[in-house]
Amino acid sequence: MRGTTVLPGTPCLTPRRGEPPMHRLEVPMPNAMPFAIGTFDSIGPMSRADFPHRHTFYEIVYVTSGTGEHVVDLASWELSPPHLCTIVPGQVHHWQNVRGLDGFVVLFTDDFLLDHPSDRDLLRKLSERPWLRPEEPARILSLITEMHDEYRGGAEGVESVLRALLHVLIVRAARLTEVAAAAADEDAASSPPDP
Repeated sequence: MRGTTVLPGTPCLTPRRGEPPMHRLEVPMPNAMPFAIGTFDSIGPMSRADFPHRHTFYEIVYVTSGTGEHVVDLASWELSPPHLCTIVPGQVHHWQNVRGLDGFVVLFTDDFLLDHPSDRDLLRKLSERPWLRPEEPARILSLITEMHDEYRGGAEGVESVLRALLHVLIVRAARLTEVAAAAADEDAASSPPDP
């Protein structure tokens, strides 16, 4: 997609009247890979934006600590870490009354999914259940930490490795939605009928 990445410091796209601003993924140089990962601190203040905004890129957030709320498409989700959240291009979100927010932010454009185009459908599915609680948080954190280390190391083949690890993260996150749906079905089945 054209225009989804920009050099650092490039202003947001000017929104149409009444629409929230549209942010593009900042990359360090032209033709840099359309991917970034870091902590909330290393990504910068926009990773904690307290005003409604949208992106031209995908964002996967793994919150390890903090209080407050994450508002996604007008639905407010209270922080109770660990949580995994997926924001797809065009979704509106912001952070509200957050304190001590910590964890990782994974940012990438549609172009970065070229090895696994079916991941787009999984990401859409994930965006419908924006707050997932991993049953094995250490496993998700280990995978994200490996991605972070690979990104910072910048060794030969980094882009290929990051694409593979991102695919694994997306598939494992999609499994969490299946577990959450099964648990909801089980709760519904065990609840007594309304009088």
